[in-house]
Amino acid sequence: MKRALYLILGSQIVLFYFLFAETDSLKVKEGKRFIMIIAPRAFRDEEFRVPYEFLTKIGHRVKVASRDTILATGMLGLALKPQLTIKEIDTLNYDGLILVGGTGASIYWDDPIVHRLVKHFASKPNKIAAAICIAPITFARAGILKGKKATVFQDRFTLNEFKKYGVIYVKSDVVVSDNIITASGPDAAMNFAKAIATKIGKIKP
Repeated sequence: MKRALYLILGSQIVLFYFLFAETDSLKVKEGKRFIMIIAPRAFRDEEFRVPYEFLTKIGHRVKVASRDTILATGMLGLALKPQLTIKEIDTLNYDGLILVGGTGASIYWDDPIVHRLVKHFASKPNKIAAAICIAPITFARAGILKGKKATVFQDRFTLNEFKKYGVIYVKSDVVVSDNIITASGPDAAMNFAKAIATKIGKIKP
């Protein structure tokens, strides 16, 4: 049975659609399929909604997953009902995986299911794996960033984690390393979305 995505959108996103003036060049006729993973609590609102709205606006298809399908809540009040659980994600059905940040994203740092998923997407040259804010720590601990350049929400802990797992930290909004995309935080959400769209557009089936 299909499950719809329900969004409860607060007043803070009334002007959201005005952010998308420069999307024409990235619009696609045949969209790719993405799965976004959010934390059940305290995901970062902009890091979800900006990529979600941007990618769907230009023609891609995006589904949302979490540890369960009860109403998930963001740090700034956004609430939504995920369509499936992380256990239900079939990697054959998606071209890209996106991990949303926020303080709640730490629940996935050592999650074996999410580690398996990110390893799969990172290992396939025709797919992409993307993470923003503190979510790149999940990538680092899963081992897919060793020896690669990446960015993350910068503080002493995250930088130590990158060093511990052999990641080359780059102080930048967005870093693209092969088919892996990382971004630094909510202020980088739009550039993150554009980087995902640009990269997936260059990948051959």
